[in-house]
Amino acid sequence: PHPPPLDRPDSFSPRERRPPRDRPPPFDRPNFPQVFKAKLATQRTSRAVWRVGAIHSPQTQIAIAVNLQAIDREMASIRNIFLFSIPVVLLLVAGGAWVISRSILYPIGRLTMAIRNVTVQGLDRRVPVGSTDIEFVELIFVFNQMLERLERSFKQASRFSGDAAHELKTPLAILQGELERALHQVESGSEVQQTLSNLLDEVCRLSEITRKLLLLSLADAGRMGLHLVEVNISALLLEFSEDMELLAPHLDVQMAIAPNLYIKGDRDLLVQVLQNLVGNAIKYNLPKGWLRLQANCQGKRVIVKIVNSSHDISLRERDRIFERFHRGDSTQIKKIEGSGLGLSLAREIARAHGGDIKLDAAILGQTGFILSLPVGDRD
Repeated sequence: PHPPPLDRPDSFSPRERRPPRDRPPPFDRPNFPQVFKAKLATQRTSRAVWRVGAIHSPQTQIAIAVNLQAIDREMASIRNIFLFSIPVVLLLVAGGAWVISRSILYPIGRLTMAIRNVTVQGLDRRVPVGSTDIEFVELIFVFNQMLERLERSFKQASRFSGDAAHELKTPLAILQGELERALHQVESGSEVQQTLSNLLDEVCRLSEITRKLLLLSLADAGRMGLHLVEVNISALLLEFSEDMELLAPHLDVQMAIAPNLYIKGDRDLLVQVLQNLVGNAIKYNLPKGWLRLQANCQGKRVIVKIVNSSHDISLRERDRIFERFHRGDSTQIKKIEGSGLGLSLAREIARAHGGDIKLDAAILGQTGFILSLPVGDRD
C-alpha cells in the first residue's frame, strides 16, 4: 500500500495533529447586516434650505437633515474674518519688514553717503560710529582707517610736488637770467648763440612746467588762491580772435560770441584756460582746417564752446585726455610741442571757479571742448 500524502491532516499521528502554538484561537464571526443604501437630497422650505441624507436597510431607516443656511452664515463669517485679517496681517508684516530692513540698512546708507562724499578736499571726513550696530562697527572702523591712509599719502604726494615745483622756481629763474645775459654777449649769428637760444627755450619750457605743477599741487590741496574780479568773457574771446588772425591765418575761423558775458573769477587764470583751449585748437588742427568759437549764456552759466577740425580721437584716448602728462600715442601728436599738463590744469582752474571743462560728443573729423562757468552777479 502507498503511504498517505503529507498534506492530509489524517496522515499525522494524534500527537502531531495538535494546532501550532503561534496560531490564534478561532473566533466566531458576527452576522453583519446587509449593506445599507444611502440617498442624499436637498429640500427647500419657506424658511430654510435643508440637506437631507437617508440610510435604509431592511431592518433600519435613518434620516439626517442639516440646515444649509446656518452653514452658509458660518462660512460667510469666516470669509469676512479672513478678508479683513489677511490684509491687516500683510500690512503689519510689510511694515515690520520695512522698519527692520531700514534699521539694518541705515549704517550701510551712512557708509555709502560717506564714501560718495570722499573727494580730494574731503579726505579728512570720517564716518561716526555712534549707535551703530556691532556688526557694522568693524566695517566703519576699517573704512576710517583707509581714509586716514589715503589722506596721509595724498598729503605727502601733494606736498612733494608742490615743494619740488617751488624749489625749482629759483634755480630755473637764475639759469634763465644767466642764459639771457650770455646770449646778449656772444656774437650775433654764431653757433654759440644758437646753442644758448636753444638752451633758453628749454629752460623757459621747464619754468612753465614747474609753474603748472605748482598750480596743480595747490588745486589738489584745495588751496588755489583766486583773485576774484569781474571778468568780461566776451571781451577776452574777441582779443583771442584778433590773435588767431596772426597765429593761424591758414584756418577758417568762425565766431558766434554773445556780448556782455560777465563772470566772477581770476582774470589771469581764466586767460590761461582760454589760451590753452584755443592753442590746442590751433596746434592740433588740420593743415587747411577750420575753427569755431561760440559763447553764450544758458541759465546761470556761461558756456564757451571751441570746436576745430582734427583727426579722429579714439575712445581710449578720449577717456585719458585730461590725465596729467598724457599726450596720446599718435605720431602727429608727438611731433607737436607740449607737456601734457595744459588740459588737466585748465580743468582744475575751471573747477576752482565752480565750473568745468568737458570733451564734446565724438563727431568724425572734429574735436570740441565745452567750458562752463557760473554767471557772476554784477554790482
